[in-house]
Amino acid sequence: MLHGIQLPLLAGPQGDHRLAESHVQIEEIAIVQTPRERIVLSFSEDFTANASLFIDGKIVASAAEERFNRKKCSAGFPELAIKYCLSEAGIDFEDVDAVVAANKYHFVYRLFPKQFKDYNHDFLNLKQKVYMHYHQLVRKCWPLRSFVEWLCKSLVQRHLGRKIVLCDHHLTHAYSAFMTSGFPESLGVTIDNIGDGLSGGLFYCKDGKVRLMYGMPALASAGQFYGEITQFLGFNPLKHAGKVTGLAARGDPYKAYPLMMRFFSLSRDQKRFVLPPLLTKSFKRGLYKELAKFSPEDIAAAAQRRLEDVVVDFVQHGLEQTGLRRLVLAGGVAGNVRLNQKLHELEQVDEIFVHPGMSDAGLSLGAGLMFLAERTGLEPFKLDTVYFGPEFDDAAVESELRKFSGLKVKKDPNIEETIATLLTQGKVVARFAGRMEYGPRALGNRTILYQATDPSVNDWLNEKLKRTEFMPFAPVTLADKAHECYLGLEGAEYTAKFMTIAFDCTPKMKRECPGVVHVDGTARPQLIHESDNPSYYRILRRYYEMTGLSSVINTSFNMHEEPIVCTPYDALRAFKLGHLDYLAINNFLVKNDSAS
Repeated sequence: MLHGIQLPLLAGPQGDHRLAESHVQIEEIAIVQTPRERIVLSFSEDFTANASLFIDGKIVASAAEERFNRKKCSAGFPELAIKYCLSEAGIDFEDVDAVVAANKYHFVYRLFPKQFKDYNHDFLNLKQKVYMHYHQLVRKCWPLRSFVEWLCKSLVQRHLGRKIVLCDHHLTHAYSAFMTSGFPESLGVTIDNIGDGLSGGLFYCKDGKVRLMYGMPALASAGQFYGEITQFLGFNPLKHAGKVTGLAARGDPYKAYPLMMRFFSLSRDQKRFVLPPLLTKSFKRGLYKELAKFSPEDIAAAAQRRLEDVVVDFVQHGLEQTGLRRLVLAGGVAGNVRLNQKLHELEQVDEIFVHPGMSDAGLSLGAGLMFLAERTGLEPFKLDTVYFGPEFDDAAVESELRKFSGLKVKKDPNIEETIATLLTQGKVVARFAGRMEYGPRALGNRTILYQATDPSVNDWLNEKLKRTEFMPFAPVTLADKAHECYLGLEGAEYTAKFMTIAFDCTPKMKRECPGVVHVDGTARPQLIHESDNPSYYRILRRYYEMTGLSSVINTSFNMHEEPIVCTPYDALRAFKLGHLDYLAINNFLVKNDSAS
């Protein structure tokens, strides 16, 4: 219930047509035409549930439910995120002109919302196998598809008390990437575990419209493959796929590669992935029993290499088929920065863009953008900011500071200068300022900063934050110095603003900033311009003036297994638990006497 109202659904017709420029079949999904709406609210109830608000085609607010309820990857109706979006705009739910929801056939979260609030996902249990086969069936069976869409509409309508538009999962992902790329045309690629009967797709993106060329069946899932490997290695497959990517750099990709080829391959027509039958899979027998003889590092390395090889061939075929030379990516697998690097390095790719909220955390933004593109003719644009979350004034900060003991606090009008100085002294500084970032990456406003000159930082700072020691830290780098630090930037400078792609590091970067160079010689940078975040930029620019170094460590401000901090209370709690040296919260500098 929102604002005293029990918070429908309109779905557009669906058909096929062929673009004059392309010889591939395209699926078009249209939105029902009604008078133009100014205020659009969109949301997703899947894992990492989220909400977004648009006014006159502009993004006003967007955030994930996990940031507010403090439950990582929180699923279900994003009531707190919706309340935030409305409050940011200073409006009530009754003021919204149109409501849009992602996922047309995801009835489980809508029918059994409580069951999945804290669901510990198992990629090979009976629930997952049945759910994956349901998605395989729903895409093929029109009566089932129609019934489930009607059911989803009915459930959401009962909850909201008004009509809404339902948007297809992968089309929503594709719109999120294309509409925020600024490209006039591109090949869209979405790859994840599952969504609305598909596990991925290739899309023809042009003139502000996105059309499905062909989709990946549910049981041909790259996300399922990588998730299984993640779970087999002892990690949570929904939360820790990135740990496999980090671990992979420490192994030999060739030892287990012949076996990994049997786990994941590409069909002869190069249009879908191929996996062994899901129903008979078990971590205790068959292929996984054979895989158990290899070390975790070698398993991770082989899985990462196999993912790269198969997905690169799949995307390369789509590029050759269409003649397009720009690439946009979304879906959970697009969070794999090494895979994104390999795709960027393809000869057929001139430019690449990975949506900052590439996972299901970006579905609400994609649904809103799809609605606006189809309804109003909204054209692709470049994001001038991704700070779409809440911010807090000094009064709110001071109120929380009074609740914590053992802290020395002073107000500092030159906080950027002070942070830069502390970094030169080898201090760990957490930064909380301005609006919270959209997407999974910390981009300066909910961030922990440290000098990148210490090669041992991976061990001791990860230990403080209770994180896995083999996970590399990422740098923030002055954009005008980026070519001194990274190789192959051309065509990826824009997406590198959002820390969504890896690059090989230059000898200079390896020598001067070993704390952010992974063992494979790569880094996943955030390139910062002054216009992106003036206060954050001033810290790095001043640090450069003091040291001659253009990069520092930027890691997310959170404790292990917790979402990135959202409020002043979250920040102070994580600061104390992490035993960090300093916290710069708005213009207050907080020293932790208990830090060691």
